[in-house]
Amino acid sequence: MITVLVFAGTLLILVGVHEGGHFLAAKLTGVYVHEFAIGFGPKLASFQRNETRYSLRAIPFGGYVKLAGEDRQGENEDVPSDRLLYSKPPLVRIVISLAGPAANLLTTLIVILIVLWGFGMPLLQVAGLVDGEPAQRVLHPGDLVLAIDDHPVYNINSLASIVQRAHGAPVTIRIERDGKVENYTITPKFLPGEKRYVVGAYFLSTTYTNEITHVEPSSIFARAGIIAGDRIVAVGGKPAATGVEVVDRISSILPSDSVLLTLSRKSKKLDVNVPSAGYNVTSLIDGVDFADTGVVTRRPDFTAGIILGAGQFSGYIKMMVKGLHDVITRQIAASKAIAGPVGIANLLGEGFRQGPSVFLQIFSYLSLSLGLFNLIPFPALDGSRAAFALYEIVRGKPIAPEREGMIHLIGFFILIGLMLFVTYQDILNLFH
Repeated sequence: MITVLVFAGTLLILVGVHEGGHFLAAKLTGVYVHEFAIGFGPKLASFQRNETRYSLRAIPFGGYVKLAGEDRQGENEDVPSDRLLYSKPPLVRIVISLAGPAANLLTTLIVILIVLWGFGMPLLQVAGLVDGEPAQRVLHPGDLVLAIDDHPVYNINSLASIVQRAHGAPVTIRIERDGKVENYTITPKFLPGEKRYVVGAYFLSTTYTNEITHVEPSSIFARAGIIAGDRIVAVGGKPAATGVEVVDRISSILPSDSVLLTLSRKSKKLDVNVPSAGYNVTSLIDGVDFADTGVVTRRPDFTAGIILGAGQFSGYIKMMVKGLHDVITRQIAASKAIAGPVGIANLLGEGFRQGPSVFLQIFSYLSLSLGLFNLIPFPALDGSRAAFALYEIVRGKPIAPEREGMIHLIGFFILIGLMLFVTYQDILNLFH
């Protein structure tokens, strides 16, 4: 029930924001608005204010703003001709069409900033150290990274950027260890093969220890006799103090027929040979969980929040573009990459249970998805309406109203069919 309510509430807000963008743009440009509706189908509630009727309808998957003259016929006899949609210049109609997606994009950025300033960002932690590299002499696993060369660091991209800009010159890293702030100087090392500078440490939002907290009975580790509570203190005879170092040591040994792990179990040490022929490190440790030290968050200041928010916004877009590329190139099935109402409802429900920060991040991603999807120049979507107006500018005269209306109607039914198909796939996935 909570999932259903969260899903319905999220839809109402996202659709309301989207249609609100169209509504405000129409009002500001003097277009008469007959109705502002959230949802389709029968009215659940409505009221009239001035010229516009505001409605909540039964089917929540969308909404609309009914503009005078949009269909170029009917219900407009009493509306002044200069307030009809198609009496406005094409450029104005483009603004009205794109205002809905723009409202969703703006909402995405605002919610991202609310999360950053309200809940903070996880600080990077030293999750592991590379043998013989510069960081090993001064950093410890679990150190919290605060800044490099007096530049606050909140994610791995900003850390890497600062290190690269130093071009091998020493950098000062400010860390917090056991509640004390300390500064250390590290000279990055250049890796010719990768054409980049490194300090020789792994940075994550938490530090995974070498203690195993869970082992799936069917996993390779379980079959080798490893149990929850064991600590992996060495791999192939080399000490390992963190989960990342365990993985790094295993990776350096593979491919091999077996990997020798030294365990600490109830203050006793024992060696276990784990069969590894034909496995990579990911499949070898599948079903194994390591303990972690937890996440430490800090709120960025105003300027840092804007920069981080813009970076996260662009990161979401890159993620969507990559997902679309993977679907087109068949690297991933469309049914796995695209979620319908059922899949989105489950995602929102899980995010809601994990807390407001996670839920709001999912909300912002969905808002961005809705905005970008509507920019596609496919009939019935906002991008298509803007494209028709743009075509009118280039051609010098509009397309016949009946033809444009028919094109949008066909597109609408195709989109409904697509939504039903994706929903069907969602339901099938629930049983797999």
